[in-house]
Amino acid sequence: MRSRETCALCGSAERQGLFDVDGYPIARCRSCTLVQVDVDLERRELEQIYDEDYFRSEVFHDYIGEREVRVAAAAEATQTLARMVPDGRLLDVGCAAGFFLEAASRVYDVTGIELSAFASEYARRELGLRVITGDVTDGALAGEDFDVITLWNTVEHVTDPLEALEAVARLSRPGSLLVLSTGDVSGPLARRNLREWNLMSPPYHLFFFSPRTIELLLAKTGFQLRRIVYDGVVATAGLLARSAARRIATVAGVGNVMTVYAVRGESAPASAPRRLAARYRPLRFVPRVSGRGASRERAVPDLHSRQHPRPAEREAIAAVFASRAESRRARGAR
Repeated sequence: MRSRETCALCGSAERQGLFDVDGYPIARCRSCTLVQVDVDLERRELEQIYDEDYFRSEVFHDYIGEREVRVAAAAEATQTLARMVPDGRLLDVGCAAGFFLEAASRVYDVTGIELSAFASEYARRELGLRVITGDVTDGALAGEDFDVITLWNTVEHVTDPLEALEAVARLSRPGSLLVLSTGDVSGPLARRNLREWNLMSPPYHLFFFSPRTIELLLAKTGFQLRRIVYDGVVATAGLLARSAARRIATVAGVGNVMTVYAVRGESAPASAPRRLAARYRPLRFVPRVSGRGASRERAVPDLHSRQHPRPAEREAIAAVFASRAESRRARGAR
């Protein structure tokens, strides 16, 4: 681990030190405003962080044991994607144990890439998925391209988000859909107390984006921002923490976690009016490829949430497992 010489996004050497969290210095770039952990972590350090303990005790009490809940959320997210891109190849970058891919495999030809040796091995062994152990920048998928690429709560974990998105761009074709989710450092919870923000958690989270910096990242790597959907979380207690308030905040374009939709093609310079439009553009107008009708305006489920599934989600997960079981029986009968 060594001190960061320049901003990971814009290359400026001018940064404002903010505070330390668990011994990690946090700084804001004076040029582009990206908030970042002001040290460079090496690949081997990340591989040590994301071992089996990360998924079983350190961060998640029992990530593997929450499979049913997570696949339910993934099924709903897949339905949203399918309204924009009805079929094709999908790559999930930072796919963990493959629970999103399990749900998405009903619609897409899926591939995943995951740094954790433990999680990627689980996805291959237990779910039979095509998951590569490594980083998207390694070049293991060179020569392939995908219609949809997702990074669910991943971009804040990588050591170099610009390099990662450049690698993603090489794996997409013109018109491909990119979807990523990450915390909004300019959102209400972060503004209230950035040091105590629930997503301020180095060394797991290394970068803290706002709509402005995420659009700059997209523009630098050949993607055009099309839509931002928020989770509607603006408080952790009181009236504003209730589900009705969250729904209103989502419609208003406010929240703690943002899901960002972008399209590969001619990127436009970052601009405040474009970011504002992205908060309210209907999802059916996001892609430049054919979809299957209009999308409902709702927040995409947080795939790292610990909440239990709603009845509709339980039905979706039941359908996933029933479909997979039927496929296995059919293969066994051949």
